[in-house]
Amino acid sequence: MRTRIIVCGHGTTSHTGRSAIASLVNAVRRHAGGPEVVDAFFDVQQPSLADVVAETSGPRVIVPLLLHHDVSTAGRLAAVAADDPLVRVAPAMGPDWVLAEIGVRRLIEAGARPSDTIVMVAPEADGPRALADISKAARLLSAVWGGPVHVGVVDGVGTPVEDALDVARAHNQRVVVSMYALASGQGASAIGRLGADVVTAPLLGAGAPDARLVTLALERAEVLSFPGEVGSATR
Repeated sequence: MRTRIIVCGHGTTSHTGRSAIASLVNAVRRHAGGPEVVDAFFDVQQPSLADVVAETSGPRVIVPLLLHHDVSTAGRLAAVAADDPLVRVAPAMGPDWVLAEIGVRRLIEAGARPSDTIVMVAPEADGPRALADISKAARLLSAVWGGPVHVGVVDGVGTPVEDALDVARAHNQRVVVSMYALASGQGASAIGRLGADVVTAPLLGAGAPDARLVTLALERAEVLSFPGEVGSATR
């Protein structure tokens, strides 16, 4: 029996954000090969993750469309997996080199220059583990960009974004915010209102999703196998 892939992320009220997430799920569906690919949401949108798991059967792997650890969603994922031995949870999408490469692409698209001061901004960090993930993402971005990257957080633990921007402005260069958000939404909108000289688009921009994001999602699904199943989730 083939594994069903459940692609699950935070919902959003943003039409642009919803379209971007739907495009990513559809692209994963087209490239998955044989497994059925369905979408689910932790909040805001339907169907909910709990409903999708309850209405499906057989081996299933949940691919969380998360860029860093999140206490609330981690608890939901653990609870769902604990209730059904045929449900497994893949690693979150980030941090990852792929996201750093796409982040640099967004910087270039936004017109960032080597002389600019870069600040990676995340909408939220709800604890030390989330902050560690975001800090790692910034280090990866720095390595690909080839220059220092500061870190700011809109809400939660870590350096408040206002402080991070103040430090960045002290360099007397243009300040460019690298948006560490998957798609447009309330958190991404807050980042866009920060008053930086330049703000990048989310990792999921307009149009078709970057093929590297699709591959990353499928690789996350491949990580796990189920007893008695031959091959990976995408074969």
